[in-house]
Amino acid sequence: MVTVRATPDCGNAPRKEVLRDFVIAMAEADGETLAGMVGEGVEWHLVGEAVLRGRAAVRVWAAGLPVAREITFGAVITHGREAGVDGTTEAADGRRYAFCHVLRFAGAARTAKIAEIRSYVLPGGEAEQM
Repeated sequence: MVTVRATPDCGNAPRKEVLRDFVIAMAEADGETLAGMVGEGVEWHLVGEAVLRGRAAVRVWAAGLPVAREITFGAVITHGREAGVDGTTEAADGRRYAFCHVLRFAGAARTAKIAEIRSYVLPGGEAEQM
């Protein structure tokens, strides 16, 4: 199980929970959960790596991720159809990574699926967040 470090918030922004669940599913290599969060025609730009197109591609890619030991959340920001989250993750082998995911939802409804993602992941994330 992944250890999650995050600052509690007021709970008035339901999409913040979606973002946290998204990052945790990635950290747990949970392709099924991630596939359920994205729309059928999702485009996921793994900046500097690849572009995943479609729910099936997300499912397969995520299932092959290494499981993380710990996630530390930084900012979790939502506004209308757009959202962003950053932080650090520590892999099971001790390597750290900084991440930032910028997402666009298909609509403003609480149940809208994720339509587009841009992910930036860099090795050597800081141990402590601001």
